[in-house]
Formats: sequence, C-alpha cells, structure tokens
Amino acid sequence: MSSASRFKMQIYSPLLGYKELYHFQKTKDGWKFENYRCKGEVDKGGNPLFYKALITESTSYPDHLEIYISSAWENVDSLNKEQVQNIFDELSEWISASENNLH
Repeated sequence: MSSASRFKMQIYSPLLGYKELYHFQKTKDGWKFENYRCKGEVDKGGNPLFYKALITESTSYPDHLEIYISSAWENVDSLNKEQVQNIFDELSEWISASENNLH
C-alpha cells in the first residue's frame, strides 16, 4: 500500500463537546500529523504533537497508546488502506471510551 495515504481519527473532545479530527500520514521515520490546532512530524507512536493536542483538548487517553500507534505504522505497508483505517477507527473508539469512563 502507498504510505502516502492519510488516516484519520475522530476522538471526542470534552473541551469542545464533539469529536475532533486528527490526521496521520506515514513518513520514513514516523507520521505527518495534523489537526486544527497544529501540524508537524511526530514519531511512530505519535509523540509529541498528538499527545499535546489531546492534552490541550482535555482528552484523557489509555496507557500504552503509543505502542498501538507504532504498530499501525509498522503495518501500513503490509495492509490495505481500509485495514489500516480500521486500526485507527478502533483506536479512536478506545480513546473516546477511555475518556467517557474517566469522567
């Protein structure tokens, strides 16, 4: 699969009161990350910008999330776009569920 594909996450933001959109595109060393607040290069696990964006939105997230995002990075070239997007969809649901369980 082309690593130029963009993947999205939609995560509930308690600060905004609705789901916020986050984009990831695989690069050689990590991801190109973007949301409405910031964009830039992050490592395979999404550090640092993705987590800074979540914190800015007052969004809690599960422990070890970066391991799962790194795993998605590792699998981008061996899965089709829909399969990788499904991983991001599941991660989005996990983060949103964690947020809802904490508040």
